[in-house]
Amino acid sequence: MFRSLVVSLLALSLAAVPALSAKAPKAPPPAPSLLDGVEIFGIDTPHSEIGFSVLWMGISRVHGSFDDFLGSIAYDAKDPTRSSVMIVIRTNSIHTGFERRDKDLKSANFFDVEKFPNITFSSRSIEKQGDGYLVRGPLTIHGVTKEVEVPMTFNGEMHDSRHDHRIGFEGHLKLNRKDYGVVGPAPMNALLDKGIVIGEQVDIPLAFEGWKATPRDTLSDRTSDSLYRQVLARGVEPVAKQFRALRAKTVDSLMVVDEGTINNVGYQLLSQGRPTEAVEVFQLEVVTWPDKVFGYVGLGQTYAVLGNRERAVATLEKAVSITPEAPRAQVILKRLRG
Repeated sequence: MFRSLVVSLLALSLAAVPALSAKAPKAPPPAPSLLDGVEIFGIDTPHSEIGFSVLWMGISRVHGSFDDFLGSIAYDAKDPTRSSVMIVIRTNSIHTGFERRDKDLKSANFFDVEKFPNITFSSRSIEKQGDGYLVRGPLTIHGVTKEVEVPMTFNGEMHDSRHDHRIGFEGHLKLNRKDYGVVGPAPMNALLDKGIVIGEQVDIPLAFEGWKATPRDTLSDRTSDSLYRQVLARGVEPVAKQFRALRAKTVDSLMVVDEGTINNVGYQLLSQGRPTEAVEVFQLEVVTWPDKVFGYVGLGQTYAVLGNRERAVATLEKAVSITPEAPRAQVILKRLRG
């Protein structure tokens, strides 16, 4: 009963919106955005694919995929060669449709997912090539990093039924698994009449869809939307003060407003062209959760929008120091560093 009462009181205190006050005088215009012309897309995993196939005994193929990955694309529509991408693949998500084989692939015999939980790729350069592009950069598998070239085709862009912005790419990569230390036990490398048991060359088809939400007046998450409206009505400072007072006397498990809620509001303000208020919200997030990466990424992106290169770089570098594979932080840093 106590828990329900606390949750109800917190929800009501953050959902009640007083009448809007008179508009404050306009602040001086900020410096030009360092991300002008660049849109930051997240990889939409359910509509993307990272597959692979390899010869089996020289006469058939085993097909599989990695089902858990994340990434970001900094897309420059005017000059796509100035875009950048980073992908992080969770090796534990390897899937071939056969449980015993998947278990072996995850073991120290092959990918050793406990020791090497991620495969990463980060573009170093993008070059126009015919009707498509050649994306170059370091690929890290099994602790081994090598430069690769990935031919990619741009499939176009569109706005879906919710008016969210989407872009699509397809590509293909070939590599030798042994170059990355994915060797396997001796019997799996035995030479047969048609070739070795498991082929060395791996074909990797790729399909990525980037997704970016279109700015809206409301948020689908009710708690985030209530907090957002409080910020519009009262300003960030009094709302932040109320949040700190509630958090000081309430255990985190009973808090209606958590880090995800505050992060949503920060990005909502940023998408609505209110970067100064977004900075204050993200600052509240990083002070409250100093060991989490999400607030630093949002704060760094907002500083970039405000034209503050020094603070943007320093904040995004802090994000990378916490989580080196933070894709959004990495692609924005590449843009800021030219």
